[in-house]
Amino acid sequence: MANSHTGDEEQNGEPTDEDQNAAAGRRTFLKGVGAFAAMGGAGVLATEAASAAGDFGDFSEPSGEVTIPPGEYTWDDDDLDIGSGDALIGGGNPGDVVVNMEGGTMDGNISGTFQNIVIRGDNKDSKSGIDVADGAVIDGFHWPEGGQQSEDRCFYNPDGGDRATIKNSSWAWMVNNGAYTDKMPMTYENCAAINNNIANIRIGHRESDPDEVTYIRNCLIAVTQEPQYDDTNVPNARGIRMRQKGTFVIENCYFIYLDVDGAADLIEIHDGAEDSDVTIRNCAFYNDTDRDLVRDKGNGMADVTIEDCSFHGSGSDRIEPDYDGNGLVDKQVTFPFPSEITGYAVADEAEGVGSGIGPWGEKSTGSTSTTEEEEEPDPAEYDHTLVLEASEDNPVDSSATPGDFDLDIVVSGDAVLGDTAEPGEDSITANSDGTSTIQVSNLMPGELDSYRFNGEVVDYVKDSGYDVTVSLDGTTTTLAELVGEEPTSDDSTTDDGSTTDDGSTTDDGSTSDGSTTDDGSTTDDESTDDGSSTDDGSTDDGSTSTDMTKRVVVDGSGNDRPTNYTFTVSGDVVRDTDASSATDDGTTWDRVEDIAQDGQVIGLVGSGVDAYRFSGNITSVTVDGEATFTVERGL
Repeated sequence: MANSHTGDEEQNGEPTDEDQNAAAGRRTFLKGVGAFAAMGGAGVLATEAASAAGDFGDFSEPSGEVTIPPGEYTWDDDDLDIGSGDALIGGGNPGDVVVNMEGGTMDGNISGTFQNIVIRGDNKDSKSGIDVADGAVIDGFHWPEGGQQSEDRCFYNPDGGDRATIKNSSWAWMVNNGAYTDKMPMTYENCAAINNNIANIRIGHRESDPDEVTYIRNCLIAVTQEPQYDDTNVPNARGIRMRQKGTFVIENCYFIYLDVDGAADLIEIHDGAEDSDVTIRNCAFYNDTDRDLVRDKGNGMADVTIEDCSFHGSGSDRIEPDYDGNGLVDKQVTFPFPSEITGYAVADEAEGVGSGIGPWGEKSTGSTSTTEEEEEPDPAEYDHTLVLEASEDNPVDSSATPGDFDLDIVVSGDAVLGDTAEPGEDSITANSDGTSTIQVSNLMPGELDSYRFNGEVVDYVKDSGYDVTVSLDGTTTTLAELVGEEPTSDDSTTDDGSTTDDGSTTDDGSTSDGSTTDDGSTTDDESTDDGSSTDDGSTDDGSTSTDMTKRVVVDGSGNDRPTNYTFTVSGDVVRDTDASSATDDGTTWDRVEDIAQDGQVIGLVGSGVDAYRFSGNITSVTVDGEATFTVERGL
């Protein structure tokens, strides 16, 4: 389902811990980039694209919720019109739907949801601008090349309204404002604006209640090269520009301004916003220019609070207006890449972004839980890999809010965060009795965390009302089973009791859906437990039916560490034993049995090869490690 935004007062009030740490965005980034890297930049993306590529105009005016299959599409002056209550969602992993600019202007109208779409190439005609109307939610929109034409902007408010939301998105190289949104309250979360002229983000309540609040949270604004401009303006790239009166909260944001032509003030309160209420807190400013960190063009009439911000760089640290709060404080800051902010690797492809530019160091390729002085723990030192995947159907209500799913797991030995755990959120605590506690925080619906440990799982505490899939060394299990308890209702994977995580059956030996029996007799769907053929032709011993003409191959050859992976198909899936292989040395990971059931595979591969035949289409992939993930068709 499309993400929703209620716009109510509680939703847009004081930031939660999730807002402060942007755990969802960063964890999603690690998962998405891990999968893409493991596929060598191709894999599922390339194979799905071959069959899914087409005209973006076939999807650009959705009625209800419409999902675009992963692949590449063309924009040739297509209409983009998403009405209130409608949604256009890119399928697959982050960045799997790419729209190439072939002609016309990238524009349109959005009042509903627009999600997981990447635009590639610059504008062909001038004056781009997606109209962001009241109630719009834009989630995962990226345009790294930007318009690069006269009067271009990425987003524009055509009218006032209660609120629109833009999150997990990036835009760059717009000639006349990156986001020109100064007519209504806005929420920006986990966004990156790079080298846009006039203003990277322009805000105000020109046609709305000035007492409502515009939020800019966990965003990155950078000017690292001279911005492009046209005959209507000059290079003058502000960071955040408050153009009209309103109430504004800017928090947990990063500003990177290098000494280049056209770099302007990092935050500007324009004279049109002179009576505004402005709060700037926990922001990091890297400034090599002589421009102000905060400039006040409103004659000192704005009510300004600045708290717990930090200054870095060789330029000016001037804050022009009088303000309340402790202002600038001394603290160490690591400036993230756009990908780490937004959760999309493509955001780093904007020109002017890269390692060694300004404060950016080397890009992170996995867990960032260690400091520069510490060595990353060697995974080979740990005997077991534990993977947790939160259910997509975890509840949304007043007692169980997404992101509030917390979990403590106690193991008898040492433990370390895996590649998809969240440093700063998730943690490992060494206990006085020699055990270790894995503390999992804010596990979002559908997201995956991994951990490595020695010994065995001895205890756990899990928030009620949430479901989680558990894999130990590639074998599906439950937390209850790991500690020797009877499974509870919380461990069930379905609400109707048809299956449980540990695969238990009903008292009479049959499963609740009648599919199999313990004595191997035939059930309603003609499958048996002794490996004889099922109604789709597949068998339990790994043989395949003639309609399973596609194969997933997970190749860990040459790797000295295990790779956890999951994927789900819309049809059936069975292990292809003939195409699978273990290494000659028979590493522990290659001896583990992988699990394939209900269209989902949870596997662990060392330096061997895992292969699966399947029907239907691949609907999701996650990879934690360095194995190569490919799809073969037409077998």
